[in-house]
Amino acid sequence: MLQSTRALVFYVARYSDSSGLIKIFTEEAGLQSCIVKSLFSRNAKLKPALFGHLSLLDLIIDNKPGRQIQYIREATVNRFYHEISDSIARTSVLLFINELLYKAIKEEEANTVLFEFIEYTLESLNDKKIPVNSFHLLFLIRLLEHLGFGPTTSLETKGEHFDLLTGMPVIDDPGHSHIISGELLQLLRKMSQMDYSDLVLYTIPRKARFELLNALLDFLRIHIPEMAELKSVKVLQEVLS
Repeated sequence: MLQSTRALVFYVARYSDSSGLIKIFTEEAGLQSCIVKSLFSRNAKLKPALFGHLSLLDLIIDNKPGRQIQYIREATVNRFYHEISDSIARTSVLLFINELLYKAIKEEEANTVLFEFIEYTLESLNDKKIPVNSFHLLFLIRLLEHLGFGPTTSLETKGEHFDLLTGMPVIDDPGHSHIISGELLQLLRKMSQMDYSDLVLYTIPRKARFELLNALLDFLRIHIPEMAELKSVKVLQEVLS
């Protein structure tokens, strides 16, 4: 059965000598593994450049129920993000977002709300009026919500500490290191109420950005124990320092 869907590219690898294995997140069916025949051959109909990091594509997929790997028959670009590709800082943020999504999302079913959130994130990252120094933090906070264990709702409850193990604010120090407290907690509370456009009016010091990112990644790994280290973090912090 041929299926028409929009899709975001998460990962590309060689499959045999010339074909490509593509991990995509589709609007219609969630996470899928697909083969593009002859992708790396000289006379390929579909070129490897088409399947860049988080490219938003319109696809025709030969989709057979029960088959683990499907086949991409046609692919065209749905939208170009020129401001991202022209900026080292925005590209670094994009690579971080791509790696995080690839390692965190495992849903093999449609999730249009999550798909639309990622699309909105790309549109915002492509907006040159929106600064990028803290963009990755706000994305991570919002992604945690979509994954089902975001801190936003519970942060509305007063507490002196945010316990990363339970995902809840607490009055007393829980006696372990997996907590967010003090000014960092106030920063998390503030960012949890923000949209990407609000970053225009709000500057976060480098040290606070570094500490909050580490705390949020700690929170993510607690709830997804198999979550591997993100290779893009070091590059991202160097570019945005």
